Amino acid sequence: MSGRSDIARSAGGVGAITMASRIAGFLRDAVVSHLFGAGAVTDAFNIAFTIPNLFRRLLAEGALSIALVPVFSQYEATKTETERKRLHDSTLSAMAAVLAVVTVAGVVLSPLVVKLFAPGFLRDQFALAVKLNRIMFPYLFCVGIASFFVAIMNARKSFLLPASSPIVLNFAIIACAIGLHYFLHPPIMALALGVFAGGVLQAVLMFTAAGRAGYRPSPRWEPGHPDVKKMALLLLPATLGIAIYQINVMVSRALASFLPKASITYIYLSDRLFELPLGVFAVAVATVSLPALSEMSAKKEWDRYRDTISFAMRLTLFICVPAMVGLMVLRVPVISLLFQHGAFTAKNTAECAAVVLTALAGIWAVAGTRNLAQGFYALKDTKTPVKVAFWAFVVNAACSLLLMSPLGAPGLTLANSISSAFNFLALAWLLSRKVGGWGQRRVATSGLKSLAAALMM
Repeated sequence: MSGRSDIARSAGGVGAITMASRIAGFLRDAVVSHLFGAGAVTDAFNIAFTIPNLFRRLLAEGALSIALVPVFSQYEATKTETERKRLHDSTLSAMAAVLAVVTVAGVVLSPLVVKLFAPGFLRDQFALAVKLNRIMFPYLFCVGIASFFVAIMNARKSFLLPASSPIVLNFAIIACAIGLHYFLHPPIMALALGVFAGGVLQAVLMFTAAGRAGYRPSPRWEPGHPDVKKMALLLLPATLGIAIYQINVMVSRALASFLPKASITYIYLSDRLFELPLGVFAVAVATVSLPALSEMSAKKEWDRYRDTISFAMRLTLFICVPAMVGLMVLRVPVISLLFQHGAFTAKNTAECAAVVLTALAGIWAVAGTRNLAQGFYALKDTKTPVKVAFWAFVVNAACSLLLMSPLGAPGLTLANSISSAFNFLALAWLLSRKVGGWGQRRVATSGLKSLAAALMM
């Protein structure tokens, strides 16, 4: 019960901070919609921003937390301060080198990457996307370094300040959009400069926070450190697993580049609404449960391990199921309130609402997958989620090709929801086989009760 209380309390704190971040994000999107509307220019920006964001999730926030937090948590529980400092310094030096190489390559090869992500873009739109992407790509280096400090703090069960760092990015974009768009040509360049500025501020914030927590980095080139190698081995399959998920996103947006203008923007905005309950609740629970599960796995406390996964899943579905239904019912007024002003019209709202409806249908599955995967990662099994994610990608690609012609952009988000359900169900079955059950019936009963209440709502 004590462990459950700690997880719920920490998740509540992270969720509250994430809610503030999401509100700032919606304010950012409202400013962007007001200034630039929905069309070819915003499509170009959203594709250009998708590219460094993809690499951020591959090499920074997502994969790094999977690979670093379990090992860092183990060191916090069993090693001396000197040993922890040596591991942290060696990891940071290796990470900085890799991030620098990828960042330079991304800037140089930007035309090829944009062509891959948006093959349907024509000359002017393509050139704009390349220009924006080159300005934003260094954001990857900054946020990667920030994510390293986040992993240290999460391993020490410090979650609130790391969860607040995206707020800095959102307000940097808002400030640059409002303050600079009059002076730049094209005006949407202001958004790209805001992304880069936000990345720098995030890195400075997390560096300062880690220093106050007692870690002051110093260069140490030791890529042969045994646990640096262990994290690299964990990072590779974790990166592949996230890559497959992100490739689903890439496929959807690449196919959307062949659909009518603004389709990419509608898919982007649907992701923003989708991520509200996902980030505020599901990711918050997953973030605080991973260090706990890693510690239980290291101590062979399997009953507590299974109980923690079951509790995390029930807590997640208790919130995400009614959030999903509520957003479905209220999607038109929500989109109108957030985005329908300035250059974003009522016609845009109606078209966006259709995309949002099919996207929201997969919230429960993505939320569940996010938490089930932590169970595998705590066991240092990063291969199983990769294998499942690959087959989910196949399902997504097949459904996208079948549904995009009759349904347009809503067909692409429906394909994502179908593949997410497949991913969740497969992981649930495999984790049960691996650990001898984790309370699936109890989770299913709790989820169905939440659904019944949500349908009355």
